[in-house]
Amino acid sequence: MRLVCSYCQKLVATKPPLQDGSVTHGMCPACAEYFGAQWSGMSYDAYLARFDFPVVLVDGDVRLVAVNGPACALLGKGPREVIGLLGGEALECARARLPGGCGRTEHCPTCTIRNTVTRTHETGQPVERVPARLRRPGRDVDLLISTALEGNLVRVTIQPAVDAGA
Repeated sequence: MRLVCSYCQKLVATKPPLQDGSVTHGMCPACAEYFGAQWSGMSYDAYLARFDFPVVLVDGDVRLVAVNGPACALLGKGPREVIGLLGGEALECARARLPGGCGRTEHCPTCTIRNTVTRTHETGQPVERVPARLRRPGRDVDLLISTALEGNLVRVTIQPAVDAGA
């Protein structure tokens, strides 16, 4: 009989009768550690620290709730400078400074970043590596945006398109 992790599907152990091809399920030590931390109330900071690439958590209005170190490096700002800002404000979108601000200008209905985050927030469906162009003062930046619903927040992964092979 094979004991397989219910979460990651890795083989955990075999147990008698060994010739029996049946499968039973349990949890491997790695998944037990990971899910145990989440179930005991992992902080946003601890959760985001697990990613070695830029990741932010945003609410339904695309307001930053948490940010990891690589995202701070990409933004050129510390967490205290960006937590609470709307996405366009944190990313320094040139259009976020127009009357109405981020999410409320005439350009915002066509914003790939905002639309991707909003779609994931509303449908729960993750989105992978969507090309987006960020208009910053003085220059445009090409990005790849991935999103996933995490409870009532959206996890946003930001990759510079040139670094991602696009």
